[in-house]
Amino acid sequence: MAADKKLDRVALLVLCAMLAITVLFMNGEKLGLTKVVDEDADQYSASVTFTANDLNGDWDTSSATVVTLSGASASVSGSGAYFANGDLVISEARKYVISGTLDDGAIVVDAHRSSKVWILLDGVTLTSSDSPCIWVEQADKVFLTLAEGSENILNGCDDFADEDCDGVLYARDDVTINGSGSLTILNGCDHGIAANDDLVITGGTITVEAARDAVHVNDSFRLCGASVTLTAGDDGVAVTGEEGFFHMTSGELTIISDDDAVHTTGDITMEGGTLTIDAGDDGVHSDTAITISGGTILLNSCYEGLEAKIIEMSDGDVTVFPRDDGFNANGGSGSFGPWSSASAGEETYIRISGGAVTIVNETGQDADGLDSNGDICIEGGVIRISLTGGGSNCALDCGSESGGVAEITGGTVIACGGSTMAEGFSSTSTQPSLFYSVGGEAGSTLAVRDSSGETILSWDVPCSFTSAVISCPEMTVGETYTVTVGDSSEEVTLTGIASIAGSAQSTAFGGMNWGGNAGQTGIKHGNDGFTRPDDTETTDGTTQHTRPGRTDNDGTTERPARPDDAETLETDGDMPAMPDDTDMPALPENGGETAQPEEADASFEHGQDGGHQMTDFDQQQTSENDDDVELSGPKTLSSFGVSTWTLLASSCAALLLGVAAAVVFKDRIK
Repeated sequence: MAADKKLDRVALLVLCAMLAITVLFMNGEKLGLTKVVDEDADQYSASVTFTANDLNGDWDTSSATVVTLSGASASVSGSGAYFANGDLVISEARKYVISGTLDDGAIVVDAHRSSKVWILLDGVTLTSSDSPCIWVEQADKVFLTLAEGSENILNGCDDFADEDCDGVLYARDDVTINGSGSLTILNGCDHGIAANDDLVITGGTITVEAARDAVHVNDSFRLCGASVTLTAGDDGVAVTGEEGFFHMTSGELTIISDDDAVHTTGDITMEGGTLTIDAGDDGVHSDTAITISGGTILLNSCYEGLEAKIIEMSDGDVTVFPRDDGFNANGGSGSFGPWSSASAGEETYIRISGGAVTIVNETGQDADGLDSNGDICIEGGVIRISLTGGGSNCALDCGSESGGVAEITGGTVIACGGSTMAEGFSSTSTQPSLFYSVGGEAGSTLAVRDSSGETILSWDVPCSFTSAVISCPEMTVGETYTVTVGDSSEEVTLTGIASIAGSAQSTAFGGMNWGGNAGQTGIKHGNDGFTRPDDTETTDGTTQHTRPGRTDNDGTTERPARPDDAETLETDGDMPAMPDDTDMPALPENGGETAQPEEADASFEHGQDGGHQMTDFDQQQTSENDDDVELSGPKTLSSFGVSTWTLLASSCAALLLGVAAAVVFKDRIK
């Protein structure tokens, strides 16, 4: 009997333990012990810029709730929405088709926090006296689809009653705008579009005019396929959250701004499309890195063109007309944080391995074409720089005082500017270059011909200049070339990797630092005799420095594939034409009158949780119709790292053991 009692106690303990474990697993998220995470959603956030739903602007409306707005009222056919206190309130995850006009009201989305909401705007005009016209108070994600051929207008107010709601289109959660219609947003007091999370635009023709930022978001701004025009009193696009980023793959983005055109705390990535800018301050500014692998960027006017700690370009076309630097890798944080130059150990550089760059500055003083507090690395592409020869204008300016170098291993460069503080390429380069000191008038043709008379390099230089840095793959050490500037010609023999020639050699190099490196005979170098720790000796006895991101010391690197939609620009030596000024698109007329339905007997206050419970439709929409969250993979418990199937198997095993223990316990009682 004593043994049976012991067995009974063990069986009871096992039963209790298994039941406790099962309860903990089933309620772990509520108790804060575990969190259910969709692995595919995790992968989406890290590697996928646009989801299938982001790109789908032609979804099925057959089961949608239909809403007709009419002045101060609305008719609702279907569930999930009601009209109260002058506003249309959407409270469920569902599809909605909305048309008509509200004289003083808003569309408010206040659904369950996991809800996906689809809204088709089919000729909507909204005017609000003290709040956003479209207000996403709560949802997981809202898709605003612009119906084909529709014109939709959001008229902002002079002052928002709630200071936190500072955009005509305001969202506390993710928002996607797609479709093929048009959307015009006007705001005379604050931002045009303000979003606390992600703003994704994949379709439509969108025009935003705002007193402050045209687009102000926290996490990211992503553009694909749409045509967007932004006019802003401050920044065109501001992404202010920690590591908040800008990503453009196609489409057209035109920005006219009094401050920066694009300013982010995180990375800026340009893979395709056309970005056209007129900015009062910087054209494109990132506090971290700018990466260009395709598309066309045209900065008609700006203070500095591209500014970031790291600027990398592998393809595409960039044309800049700055008042100061064209490209500036400065290690600073810009206006979103305290200014700081590149600190010790901080990686700062400009690297161009492909594409075409044109920088023209006719009026700058103490301006640079490519300016880096660290290194300048040219590995490919076509780079043409023209700065006026007056003042201390440097076509190339590396951070030689902090050990930076300017080095070329491939590509074609014609960089013209002043000679007072001029810099050329380092003698550690693998492709020959020539620093040529000679006066040239604005519009002069600078050309280089080889010994057979073939022109290997030519450009009609827009600005007057007193020096030029020239390099192309056809140049060879030991060969003689004819350099022509306007009507003057001179034969020059390349005596080394970094050669010097020109009629003004005796006066041109008073302040010149030759690429930040030693090794050029007859020139005073900024780092004469200094060997950097990461330099390696080459076969010819010179030092070869490993550039950031390079696979090896010869400068080779694998260029990413060019996007299919990337636009190209012929580099035939002619300057790209400045685009004609165009007027802002005319505003569409208001939609027609609709019937006046009775108001629903309901109340709603902005900013309050309506206490909506998640319906079966909420769950269905989340699990079946949106690849943003529910993709195809298993869910995991993040704190334990086990899959749903493992959890199910564990629970079943626990229950079976519990049942077995109960049977044993029952037999012992009998």
